[in-house]
Amino acid sequence: MWGAANSSQGMMNCIDLTIDYARERNVFDMRLIDNQWVHFKLAELKTEVECLRALVNRACELYITGQDVTELASMAKLKAGRLARTVPDTCMQFWGGMGYTWENPVSRFFRDGRLTSIGGGADEVMLGIICKYMHILPAKKKA
Repeated sequence: MWGAANSSQGMMNCIDLTIDYARERNVFDMRLIDNQWVHFKLAELKTEVECLRALVNRACELYITGQDVTELASMAKLKAGRLARTVPDTCMQFWGGMGYTWENPVSRFFRDGRLTSIGGGADEVMLGIICKYMHILPAKKKA
């Protein structure tokens, strides 16, 4: 749960930095932020991050009451790992070539955020845990 909670702020930072940049960047004689597709896409990204935060908050609340949150924690980690790839990738597209420079914090999150899906269990491990809690794994064959 810590990984999911921790990465959500990094994702919001990517979105906020991209909004600031899109207000300054001019493309075809208009600010990038003034393109409807751009501000809709940024709104979608923020919505996804907020959904992740809600999932983490729910898992934390249940954990505090002593409940097993393995399934929810696995879902949060899975979602966080995937968003840690989607959010900076989408944001970098709005930055153009500047988004890929070493100094750009969005570029850094693009590189460093990849660890979210690897550390503590890959996406496939999280999916396996979720399937186990859903009771949809195939039955083991008896020898």
